[in-house]
Amino acid sequence: MKKSLNRLLFKNLHIIDIENQSFIDGDILIEDGKINKLGKIKDIGDNTKIIDCKGMQAIPGLVDIHTHLREPGEEYKETIRTASRSAVNGGFVAISGMANTTPTVDTIGTVKYILERGKEINLAKIYTYGTVTKNREGKELSEINDLVKGGIIGLSDDGNTIMDPTILLRALSYVKMFDIPIVLHEEDINLSENGVMHEGDMQTKLGMAGIPDLSEDTITYRDLRIAEYVNGRVHITHISSKNTLEVIDIAKRRGVRVTCDVTPHHLLLNDTKIECFDTNYKMKPPLRSEEDRLALIESIKTGLIDIIATDHAPHAIYEKEVEFNYAPFGVTGLETTFPVLYTNLVKNDKITIFRFLELLNSNPVKYFEIDIPIDIKEGNDATFIIFSDDKEWKIDTDLFESKSRNNAFLGEKVYGRIEYTIVNGDMKLEKRKIK
Repeated sequence: MKKSLNRLLFKNLHIIDIENQSFIDGDILIEDGKINKLGKIKDIGDNTKIIDCKGMQAIPGLVDIHTHLREPGEEYKETIRTASRSAVNGGFVAISGMANTTPTVDTIGTVKYILERGKEINLAKIYTYGTVTKNREGKELSEINDLVKGGIIGLSDDGNTIMDPTILLRALSYVKMFDIPIVLHEEDINLSENGVMHEGDMQTKLGMAGIPDLSEDTITYRDLRIAEYVNGRVHITHISSKNTLEVIDIAKRRGVRVTCDVTPHHLLLNDTKIECFDTNYKMKPPLRSEEDRLALIESIKTGLIDIIATDHAPHAIYEKEVEFNYAPFGVTGLETTFPVLYTNLVKNDKITIFRFLELLNSNPVKYFEIDIPIDIKEGNDATFIIFSDDKEWKIDTDLFESKSRNNAFLGEKVYGRIEYTIVNGDMKLEKRKIK
């Protein structure tokens, strides 16, 4: 009796070769969760499922270091299951939950719950942060040693700024023994309080309270000086301002251990979108000026920005269907990041697909120690995505797996449709349907 093997053969692919910065045309044979053969494969053997992928491309799976899972505590917005479904639907094979759940991720029990729930659902790989301070209140350090033992990949009070510099100094000094980053939400609330959009010409025209870029770059400068003082490791998340980029550039040149990320919405949209008062354009930090947006684009080209992160922030429909001033901040991103960036950055030749994958695969893997392969080659775990880009399609909420619909790119016409998402040899998404 022949041994039953878990074999999948994807035929007629355009396969990216990261190591050689090139593409090869051929097939991928998966056996027992690994890439067994790569190239033109004729000897198929028995017990093999064959999938014709003519006209499609295979690239390493995407990794998001900034996802709001909402579970535990706000399951009416999103759950680990629906976030996982959103992830594989959008080509993400690993996502990292932020710690601002209810309760916050400040105990080892909550860490274990999230990680075990992710394994049970078994779609995208689930990682999580722990809080820097208990309940994200900025007053008392969390039991960081316990959180690290539980399996966190970093610390963050995201959504809240650590306003007390002494607390940040102590936290950075303490976590050096673990060599994990503290992910910082940079916003001086004394400067931004009550603001709902970027402080600028459009804000003046609309008569709404503004959030100045000063609230971001001044606190970033403070925190990077503290990091330099203790030789601590920090990651600045969701950068929105040209001035913040300048601060980070100076810090990097001085040898500060800092990395940073930007979101798709800050790369592609500016504050003129707010003129329609659509709450799907309300996020924090806010959409800023066109000058800021262009500076962000330039910084992903030069390498100053290390990572693109979705900042997937789901909210219930009724929460967003209110006046702009009263709507919560945040938009979803797991299911739209790939197509909007592929269309606007890669197909338009602003960056190469290789740079794109540095920002959304290899750099997240390297800086946050995420266990995902960064290339498609023989012997690697079979974790990659397959997409088609021959037809234009429109982003529509009917295509979403997320519980929430608050997305900044609804109605956009894009290319780059995820057809298959494979994690450890298992098809989690097959012909756009979740297994």
